Amino acid sequence: MKKRWIIAFIFSVFLPLWMVSGQIDFYETREETFQAVPDRPLEVLLEVDAGKLIVEKGLDPYKVTVIMKYTDREFKERIDMDENKNRVKITLNRKNWFKIHHDRQKEDGPWAEVTVLLPYAVDILFDANIKAGEAQLVMDGIRLREFSMNHWIGELEVRFNEPNPIMMDFLDITAKVGETRLIHLGNAHFHRADINGGVGELQVDFTGDLQSQSQANIDLDIGEASVLLPQNMGVMMQIGGGFSFLSEKNLDNSFYKRGKTYYSDDYEEKEQKFILRITPGLGDLKVDRE
Repeated sequence: MKKRWIIAFIFSVFLPLWMVSGQIDFYETREETFQAVPDRPLEVLLEVDAGKLIVEKGLDPYKVTVIMKYTDREFKERIDMDENKNRVKITLNRKNWFKIHHDRQKEDGPWAEVTVLLPYAVDILFDANIKAGEAQLVMDGIRLREFSMNHWIGELEVRFNEPNPIMMDFLDITAKVGETRLIHLGNAHFHRADINGGVGELQVDFTGDLQSQSQANIDLDIGEASVLLPQNMGVMMQIGGGFSFLSEKNLDNSFYKRGKTYYSDDYEEKEQKFILRITPGLGDLKVDRE
C-alpha cells in the first residue's frame, strides 16, 4: 500500500509539471464540409497566419472540405460558411507571435496544417493570404475564375498540371520572402497575370496550354529569378524598370532585341502571341524557352 501511495504522489506532482513545460503538444482537429450552390460562383477566402497549407481538388463536384490540425494553446481557428453569398472563409490566427515554444518537437510534423479540398463543378473565386509557412497548391481541373495569393514568408508552390476548364479573368501572386515555384501557369488559362517576387528565389513556368494574346507582368526585387516560356507561341518581351541595370540577364538565344523590346525569332510567324513584361531587381534573371 505504501509503494502505491508513493507512485501516486510522484505522478500527481511531476506529471503536471512535465505537461506545463510543453514537452507534449495536444492537437485539435476540425473538419467541416460546405455544399456550394451549383449555378453561382463560389468564393473561397483563406487567412492563415502560420503552418502548412494544402489546397487541391476534392472528390465531390459541389462540396468544399476543410480539415484543420493545430495546437489550441497557439492558434485560434474559425470557419464561416455563408450559403446566401456562396462564400467560405477559413481563418487560422496565431494567438501570440512573440511567444516562441522552444520545446516543440518540429520533426513530429507541422505544428499547424490546413487542408482545403475544392469542388470541380462550380466556378471559384480564390483568395488566400498566408503570413508564414509552407503552401502547396495543386489546382488541377478546378474551375478558377480568379486566383489571388499573397504569401509573406516561407515556401510557396502553385501547380496547374491540368488545364483550367474555364478562362481565368486574372491571376495575381505575391511572394515577399522565400522560395517560390509557379509551375505550368499556361494551364491556368489567364487573360492577365501579375506576379510579384520580393526577396528570395522565384521560378515562373508559363508552359502548358497558354492562351493567345494573354499578358503577364513579373516584378522582382532581390534574388534569383528564372522564367520558362513555351515554344509554340511568339513572345514579345519587355525588360525594364528603375533597377534593371543592376540585374544580370541571361536570355535564351532565340530572342533578338528591336528598340527596347525583345522578340522570339519566330514571333512574326506564330499566330499565337504572348506578351510579357519583366521589371528585374537586384540579382540574376534567366529567361528560357522549353
